Amino acid sequence: MSFSTFIGLFAGVAIIIAAMAIGSSIWIFVNIPGIMIVVGGTTAATMIRYSFREAIHAIKVSFQVVMPSKDIKDKNELLDLTEDLLRTSRMKGMLALENVEIRHEFYQRGVRMLVDGYSKELVLQNLKEENQLFNERADTSAGVFGSIGAAAPAFGMIGTLVGLIQMLSDLSDPSTIGPAMAVAMLTTLYGAMIANLFALPMADKISVWGEEESQRQQMIIEGLTAIMEGQNPNVMRDLLTPFLEPEQKAQREDG
Repeated sequence: MSFSTFIGLFAGVAIIIAAMAIGSSIWIFVNIPGIMIVVGGTTAATMIRYSFREAIHAIKVSFQVVMPSKDIKDKNELLDLTEDLLRTSRMKGMLALENVEIRHEFYQRGVRMLVDGYSKELVLQNLKEENQLFNERADTSAGVFGSIGAAAPAFGMIGTLVGLIQMLSDLSDPSTIGPAMAVAMLTTLYGAMIANLFALPMADKISVWGEEESQRQQMIIEGLTAIMEGQNPNVMRDLLTPFLEPEQKAQREDG
């Protein structure tokens, strides 16, 4: 899990639990009917908007986003790897590329196609289509969590209305007022917590992750094009440098 994600999630949960525990028992904030309304309703609404396959894929993507990955993330490192591959291919041929360690799954597939003798057109077509599909799936996954973030507060309000109706329907029995009011208040709390502490941050994180990974894939495609064309390493660096962040460009210039 990334450091910022861990700190944000831990701090958010800790602050809320601490606030709940001050002056009362934490268990008064647990209400099964309220949880059923918010979680069940939110799940149902999300499944109506998206297919089961898309929802499962969104969950898998969320784990990819927050868990550490062995793939290269630093674009400077990708540029250096591309230069190594380019020099190797110019000196020893494409078959020698299979001996170079490549810690990026997308890059590995591209190099494998080069080693297997695929034409330049077929390699580029395959990788560009894969990049397009990746973008579409990342957008859909972010949309799934965005849908959860939109539905949870709405069902929290529905739960509030249910609780108020139950309370107002039988004011003659004081024993029913407390449980009904608990449902009314706690469902709003559950909906707000699910949306703002989990779903909406995850939707934004997937969007940012998708954009960054898509840029890395596009950079790899440009690098593979340079390798297939046997370009001069200096020309290749000039072509890939625009993909770097300003601080990364400065780092290379200082280096």
